[in-house]
Amino acid sequence: MSAKILLNKIGLFHKLLLGYLILLIIMILPCAVSIYSLSQIDDLASSLAQKDIGLSTTIEYLRGLLPSIEAESRRYVTLHKENSYQIFEKLALDFQERLVAMRTMGPDTLLDHIDSLENYLAQLRTIVKEETLTSKQAKSIPEDSGHNKEEKIKQIVSKMMLLIQQIQEDLRNNLKEKSAAIFAKSSNAKKLTLIILAGAIVFALLTPWLLYKYIKRPIKLLRKGTLAIGQGKFDHKIPVITEDELGELANAFNSMAERLNEIDKIKSDFIAVASHELKTPLAAMVEATKLLAEPGIGSLNEGQRRLVEILNQSMGRFKGLIEDLLDLSRLQAGLVALDKSPADLNNLLDEALDMLAPLLEKKNITIEIQKEHDSKPISVDKFRISRALINLLDNAVKFSPKGSTIRIQTATLLEQGQKWLKIGIIDSGSGIEPEEANKIFDKFYQVQSKRRKGGSGLGLAIAKEIILIHGGKIWVESPPDDNIAVKKGTGAAFWLSLPYQ
Repeated sequence: MSAKILLNKIGLFHKLLLGYLILLIIMILPCAVSIYSLSQIDDLASSLAQKDIGLSTTIEYLRGLLPSIEAESRRYVTLHKENSYQIFEKLALDFQERLVAMRTMGPDTLLDHIDSLENYLAQLRTIVKEETLTSKQAKSIPEDSGHNKEEKIKQIVSKMMLLIQQIQEDLRNNLKEKSAAIFAKSSNAKKLTLIILAGAIVFALLTPWLLYKYIKRPIKLLRKGTLAIGQGKFDHKIPVITEDELGELANAFNSMAERLNEIDKIKSDFIAVASHELKTPLAAMVEATKLLAEPGIGSLNEGQRRLVEILNQSMGRFKGLIEDLLDLSRLQAGLVALDKSPADLNNLLDEALDMLAPLLEKKNITIEIQKEHDSKPISVDKFRISRALINLLDNAVKFSPKGSTIRIQTATLLEQGQKWLKIGIIDSGSGIEPEEANKIFDKFYQVQSKRRKGGSGLGLAIAKEIILIHGGKIWVESPPDDNIAVKKGTGAAFWLSLPYQ
């Protein structure tokens, strides 16, 4: 099982615990390496110190022993005193034992010197032994014979002294080399500790980031999914990439979205069916009210005529609402087939403004058009796009104060190789609260702020669906930027973009 699959299966608490343990190990590792390196250096230094002290002590002892060996051997060969021979043998044996100890303690570079010292010691003992044999065989010994042996002893001892001095010099050099080795080992240990510490710091910084990135990914998907579901996209599925608490939460959100999608479908079906069923009796009622106004039915007094007019107006609004509901249901269900053809945006805007001319005159509203778009026709369903423009302009007129100006901006944009026609309708009304900007295109939604003016709440929802089925985008900015606002700090700008085919 790979590490990634294992991480996906364990819980969020265990992931955090694992990250903490990794950080703890990273913190302990440099200390452990440093302690281990220091202990090795300490062991090496202690071992070398003990050997060097032992060797130095032995050499100093041998150096002090040589004059005694020389004195006793010379006394014996010249005076033939028995106790001098015994002392000499004892000193020579002690010297020999010290050399054996040096052979085991000292470095290999001293072996040749030790061999030479042993040879010289053997020569001394040979000279002394020869003198013993000679003294036993002859009653009188020539004086020059003892003198010669004394000179030989002196020369041998001098050579031995020089060897000991050489050994001391070699030990000093060896000690310098050992000190350099210890320093190098200490330096390497320091470098290794610093490298591991640097690596530990990098890992200590990297591990939380990697853990954060790993945990953030499902959270980001959850956030994206909840936003989509909150915008009414109930068919959106949140990818479940882990089996921890976040994965369980994603599954719960998906289950909730499925249920909301079912409820939304039931609601849409009910609205569509109810609206369709209401059309037949409504048509009969409209015809009946028209007949009431006919002279052939009979004359009506002034009050009756007024009631018939009110009834006609109310049923007209009711008929428009039913038609809007049916249109919106068909748009959302994807049952509208677009009849696209090349259209001139200027003509579409003129037609929409002509439809709204009575409202514009009633509120004395001025229309200001700023054109920066290509004259090239755009392929759209003229009837549907005209309706979307009428709904957006009607919304702007509704919320604009009397005697104000509505600005219409058009431009051609190029984004990621795609050419777009961008249209903006900017009013100078009271604006929209930020928390309502994402809800204003929902069906039946009416802003709860001071822009509330009544209505069915379907106009902007229908405009949105028309733009979306054309592959376009629609959004609102409130307040708009100062460089496009009719009045700085107020109003709302409704934008839509349509792709050139």
